[in-house]
Amino acid sequence: MPADTPPVRRHRTRRVVVPLAQALAGLVLLVALFQALGTEAAVSAVGILGPGTVALALAAGLVGTAAQAQRWRLVARGRGARIGFREALAECWAAGLVNLLLPGGVAGDAVRVLRRRRRGDTWPGAGGSVVGERLAGTSVLLAAGTVPALAVGPWLAVVLGLGALVVGAVAWRSTRASPAGDRAAVWFLSVLVWASYQGLFLLAAVRTAPHEPLGGLWGTTVLGLAGMSLPVGVGGWGPREGITTLAAVAHGIPAQTGFAISLGYGLLALASTLPGVLVLACWLRPVRDGART
Repeated sequence: MPADTPPVRRHRTRRVVVPLAQALAGLVLLVALFQALGTEAAVSAVGILGPGTVALALAAGLVGTAAQAQRWRLVARGRGARIGFREALAECWAAGLVNLLLPGGVAGDAVRVLRRRRRGDTWPGAGGSVVGERLAGTSVLLAAGTVPALAVGPWLAVVLGLGALVVGAVAWRSTRASPAGDRAAVWFLSVLVWASYQGLFLLAAVRTAPHEPLGGLWGTTVLGLAGMSLPVGVGGWGPREGITTLAAVAHGIPAQTGFAISLGYGLLALASTLPGVLVLACWLRPVRDGART
């Protein structure tokens, strides 16, 4: 068997090193926050969990995942690929769970690309549809955080605004072959996805800090959600906590409270993807002979 060429070895090394570096960076930041602010934030975060909040998390997850699935279908249709809604919903639920469990936050989307490729889509078609719909959502996250970022500093607002424009332009280009109605729907659905998870973040904030002003909690959580667009850590843990804590202080909320809010949202976000466990279980269960399609 021929030995790997240097470019192949470098590629394989990069595939291992980059996720490990992402996970390590998020872990280091999380540990630093625990050392600086204590473990009481984790106790407060766990305290918001209950049947009601978990049910609301599942409802928000259903709305957000269904909107993402439809957004993906529209982007893929513009590229000549047809994806059924039930299939897209299952794929997005599973991808959301994997994204929360593996470094970088995009491993589940890579699985979506591979599965579409196995169904006959071309690499540009499969990859372009997934990347396009994810970037549309990311641009909304960044744009929403622009105004609250002014409380931290004009520099952060400029960074988020420019990021939203650049990412949005790439996403818009990915839908250039789609009808005008589909392109408009992609952005409407992106706002709906953002609203579902922003509502979940605000729920975590209100349950964690019921006596803090709602305006400050809103600005803090909007910035925290924007921070999850950084491809560092595992499932957003680390960067989200750092940015949420910084945003809380900028909005007059104690740092420990901001830290607890972010941890609480992380737990609710994980609960919102629990249906993905069923999808993965169906994919991984043994298939009887003669039952394969």
